[in-house]
Amino acid sequence: MDLSYIIFAAMFIIASCYPAMAQGEPETFISLKELKELIKQRIPDEETAQLSEDNYDEPMQLLMPSLGHDKLELNEIVLEKLASIEDPVAFVAVVGPYHCGKSFLLNVLLNSTHGFTVGSRPEPETRGIWIRVVPKSKLKAVDGSQVILLDTEGFFGEGATRLYDAKVFAIATLLSSHLVYNTLRMLGDAQSVSSLAVLSKQAQIFNLQNWLHSADFEERSSSIDVDTSLLLKTLDFPPLTWVVQGFDIDLQPSESPMQYLQRYIDAQEHAGDRTLETLFSHGISCYTLRTPADLNNLRERYGSKALAAEEELFYSLHPKYLMDVENLCTAVFGNLTAKGGQKLTGKRLAKLLPLLVHYVNEDFPLSADRKLRDVLVDVIIDGAFAGGVQYFEKEMQSVFSRPKISNLSGRVLSSDSENLEALSASAMSALTSQEFNEIIAAAEKQAIDYCQRRCVGVPSVLVSSACEVSLGTKIDRMKPFYREKNDRQVREVLVRLGETLREKAEKILFNISLPIPESEIQDNCKKVINDALKRYEGLVGPHQGSQQYHEACKQMHEQILVRCIQVTDINKGKISSILNSGKAAYQIAYNEAFSAAIRDYMNEAQKMIDAENSVSNSERQRRPMPPRKLAEVHAASLKVSQKAYDEAVKEGGLSWIGPGNELYDFNQFQCLQWSMQQLSEFQVQNRVEILAFIKSMVSDIAVKFRESVSKISPFPDNDEIVSGKMASLSSL
Repeated sequence: MDLSYIIFAAMFIIASCYPAMAQGEPETFISLKELKELIKQRIPDEETAQLSEDNYDEPMQLLMPSLGHDKLELNEIVLEKLASIEDPVAFVAVVGPYHCGKSFLLNVLLNSTHGFTVGSRPEPETRGIWIRVVPKSKLKAVDGSQVILLDTEGFFGEGATRLYDAKVFAIATLLSSHLVYNTLRMLGDAQSVSSLAVLSKQAQIFNLQNWLHSADFEERSSSIDVDTSLLLKTLDFPPLTWVVQGFDIDLQPSESPMQYLQRYIDAQEHAGDRTLETLFSHGISCYTLRTPADLNNLRERYGSKALAAEEELFYSLHPKYLMDVENLCTAVFGNLTAKGGQKLTGKRLAKLLPLLVHYVNEDFPLSADRKLRDVLVDVIIDGAFAGGVQYFEKEMQSVFSRPKISNLSGRVLSSDSENLEALSASAMSALTSQEFNEIIAAAEKQAIDYCQRRCVGVPSVLVSSACEVSLGTKIDRMKPFYREKNDRQVREVLVRLGETLREKAEKILFNISLPIPESEIQDNCKKVINDALKRYEGLVGPHQGSQQYHEACKQMHEQILVRCIQVTDINKGKISSILNSGKAAYQIAYNEAFSAAIRDYMNEAQKMIDAENSVSNSERQRRPMPPRKLAEVHAASLKVSQKAYDEAVKEGGLSWIGPGNELYDFNQFQCLQWSMQQLSEFQVQNRVEILAFIKSMVSDIAVKFRESVSKISPFPDNDEIVSGKMASLSSL
């Protein structure tokens, strides 16, 4: 750094700190030590100019006290380095009285005595707020966020006002995902509890809620692209861990440090101050740490610096102290996540931080007709209202955070019974409308009570208006959404349960060996439906009789009926196929029997013709079958074909079918129609053959008649002779 710049800066600091010198007032001297301290506060170290993985562990001063030590000022260079962090960040802040070991505690939380500067002099070492970005290779939050340790200037230090302490406390509280309140030796004395409550109240005043919807905030936030919802997330007080260092007193075996501290918190509440329990609603815990080492031995080895020695002393610390530190690490880092979910990145925080510092530093914007008390009342009421809404949302969210049916959809269950048991358990745990109404009413009451508890010092009329009327109206508008969400979950589990039973019923129906009589299918369907409905009724638990129950039950019933119709159609198809096979066998048997009978008749007729030598050539031709004989052949063929039809039907599996069955009778009627058609066609053909045969025979007779007439003698005969000859010719 240029020496001329340092001299100029020193002159500027001296002039700004001591304006009396320029006005001719008595001289006021500044020591070289004070000058170095002022330069250190006002001029950033160049070594922190670039933030990389290599120098993450280096502490950096994020906020500095103003020259008047009454406000906080941002270190723009460190702010730029913070903006370079693209990952979500989770802050762990340590606050408390000065010279109680805050910096040392943050170092040992990372298994080291190096990092933040540890003071070895009576004056406070840490000024403003310092940060230390921990590499992810060393430590990261449970959600993968970048951990940043935040060291603060101690409270009640020389030259700092209580209002300044409250500003440091407010910034630490607004930024941190976990807040550690560090004290020394005394566990939960009334003064410490009261001091923390006062700081918390003042920090609540700085929570900015009276500006969140004002034109001033809208103008500032829009100009720097700040997410309003993200700013609201920072207003929540984090979990609080009270750490007492150098505590070498043994408590009663039956009493933990938190139980001991709780007595003082309860005493504070009995006095009418519920600040700590109300603001730190995410929980308060307490841990004690033994004296880290024998300080006399350390002083002999390292001189007056002791724990501030340049050597690494972590593994020289007392084993029991290290055990206490390990337990504290688990409590602080075990559930650590970024504030506001994964949205609060270093880059976004760098945009948000100037707003927070601005509002913490600024006085309340009072108008001529408003008093400070009125503004504070508005701040508290707005915060209480918003807190009540968030409390109600959190309570309702806890209702829906239980395992849902959607979680079962991806599971591979070993059996239907396991699936039904899991679904039934979900149905049993799902809330009925009455149960949900009771829960939502209880959540509303608790939210209103929470709102009322946060309105500390607010007139009861305003409390009633904000918490009972306004908050009650807001919750009434939120109820339909949660009711519909609960109804949707109940409907989902009941429908899924019905689908599982329907699938089980379908397996039973589709495993039926077909074909069977249709009456048996109907009986099976009735049994399957009744079993499914009865089983469903026993599995839905308290939801029996509800609208969702009837809807899901009706849906299951209708789906099973559809499957029954499908099985019936499949059965009819198989029966029709077998009957068609029987019809084909009938036709084949009829044709074979009829053809065989015709063939036998013709053979017999041919034998008779061959046996008669006097038969004419025309008589030796194929003789047609007499109609009566044809009817006898048809009747015999019908018996054979009917037998073939019955055998084919029985062999196809329709042993139970016969006359009287609709399909059987219909197919038999078709067979008879076909056989009558065959007979009719043969009768037509046979009639043609008969007529041709008769015509041939008449022709032969006529020829024979003419031949015989020609042989009659020409002499006259008497009438008797002629008549006799004519009769002889006629016999031909």
